[in-house]
Amino acid sequence: MITSRSNPLIRELRAQLRGPSRRADRVLVEGWRALETAAAAGASLDLLVYTPDAAHDARLAALRAAAGPHGAREVVAAPDVYAALAQVATPQGVIGLARRPVPAPDAVLAAPDALIVVLDAVQDPGNVGTIVRTAAAVGATAVLTTGGTADPFGPKALRAAAGTAFLVPLRHYVEAGAAAAELRGRGIRLMIAGPLGGQLAADASFARPLAMIFGNEGAGPGAAWSHAGAETVRLPVANGVESLNVAAAAAILLYRARGFI
Repeated sequence: MITSRSNPLIRELRAQLRGPSRRADRVLVEGWRALETAAAAGASLDLLVYTPDAAHDARLAALRAAAGPHGAREVVAAPDVYAALAQVATPQGVIGLARRPVPAPDAVLAAPDALIVVLDAVQDPGNVGTIVRTAAAVGATAVLTTGGTADPFGPKALRAAAGTAFLVPLRHYVEAGAAAAELRGRGIRLMIAGPLGGQLAADASFARPLAMIFGNEGAGPGAAWSHAGAETVRLPVANGVESLNVAAAAAILLYRARGFI
């Protein structure tokens, strides 16, 4: 049992939590649900850290079975040591280190009935994780992120996604223009979710292949999308309300695009 917060492993994990990087090949996943979802999706778990109480939880056996083939190391941490890693007010006592999935392959983007979610400079990790979770729920083909979009595998985004970032193929583009050019080159319709202009969602066609673009919380999508010929669709809001939260708008429009509502 690790009993000191100065333990090298604990210090390494804390550093990763403080400064997560999109370039890191391993990501921290906290909580039973997120770890179970990641394991079920085939994520490679390299490390499990848990408290003595969590060691007696029946769910640990399933995680061990999933992590075992990958040779996951297991560490028991004293409650006060684990508290230094926990990212929530009421921690569940289990955290894992998983290998970041490889970027979505080209074949995913080539599907004739593709429904692709694009997050263009969506900065809040809670919004990013929530939209990824919605994308997984509707069976979206892939999620593409561009520019300054928060990393879907950052700790807060993963919590908001409840581990579903391991279920949906993801790919990041440094420039929105590169993503727009690739999607347009593949004959994929581009549709911007915007508060103004365009058609009402109730009147719009969501014929696929389709890429739904959700932009920055304040500035909206970058100009690259309109330059690439993207359509705009909007949701009605009452007088005095400027727009919906981007994650709320994404939930409505993606369910609409899938024909669920």
